[in-house]
Amino acid sequence: MTTNNIAYLRRRRNLTQKRLADMIGIPASTLNRIETGETEGFEKYRALLAKALSCAPEALDAPELDLPSTPITGFIKYKTFIKEIAEKQRETVDAIPGLPETAEVLKIKTSDLVPYHGANDLLYFDGAPQRNERLFLDRECVLTLDTKKRGERLLAWVSKGGKEGRYILHPQGGTLMMDVKILAAHPILHIKRA
Repeated sequence: MTTNNIAYLRRRRNLTQKRLADMIGIPASTLNRIETGETEGFEKYRALLAKALSCAPEALDAPELDLPSTPITGFIKYKTFIKEIAEKQRETVDAIPGLPETAEVLKIKTSDLVPYHGANDLLYFDGAPQRNERLFLDRECVLTLDTKKRGERLLAWVSKGGKEGRYILHPQGGTLMMDVKILAAHPILHIKRA
């Protein structure tokens, strides 16, 4: 029997052994033996463990876990400009329940954005661009710009510009960008702190 899944699922939910043991009403030492495969009492606690870890009972000892994941499609290493990651080199991280299937992740690799974002923060955004202006105005977005001068994509807050179809961009810790035409706006849906 493979019980490594229990420890993995527990860590994924940011639970300690003691906290999970308290949730299901068993001693922490028993949970430790279950996680290491030293106890015969696993079947007795299968339903309680599955409920506490929010998974199917079969997933506790499945040979391979098929957990939903989201690709990291880019990262910010300098200021707020986004560097794309080639599809072959993309890592995946745990998906956040409730986000659309088209969700993508942006990883912060700089401390230039403190206090807004720290190094190794993950920013989840919808991979499909938002067409409705009301849903991306006055929000932090991943933006594709109509210029190659300063970079094609960047992270910034968006507000209405002086002309129709033009916007003012507020990059974190950078200078305002006035009357910019945006090709695509992807609002940030969730931030996972490092």
